[in-house]
Amino acid sequence: MKMRENHQQWSRRLLRAWALLVGLTLVSLVAVLGFGHSEAGLLAVMVALGASFFKARAVLDHFLDLRRAGTGWRSFFYGSLILILLVLLATYIAAEK
Repeated sequence: MKMRENHQQWSRRLLRAWALLVGLTLVSLVAVLGFGHSEAGLLAVMVALGASFFKARAVLDHFLDLRRAGTGWRSFFYGSLILILLVLLATYIAAEK
C-alpha cells in the first residue's frame, strides 16, 4: 500500500508537473508558429495534439489525482481524451481539403 505524500513531496510533484506543462506548451507553440503555415502544417498539428495529450494526462494525473484511481477510470478518461484529439485531427484534415 502506498504511503501518503507529505506536503514537501506533494509540492515537489506538482511543481514538476507544472514545469512539464510549461515545457509542452512551448513545444506546441514552436511547432505551430514554426511550421503551421507550410507543408509541415499537418506535422505541426500532430505535434501540438501530442503535446496536448501529455498535458491533459499531467493535469488528470497530478492535479486531479487520477493516478490513484482505478484502472477503469483512468482508461475511460484517457480513451475519451484520445477520442477528442482524434476528432480534432480529423477536423483539421477535413478543413485542409
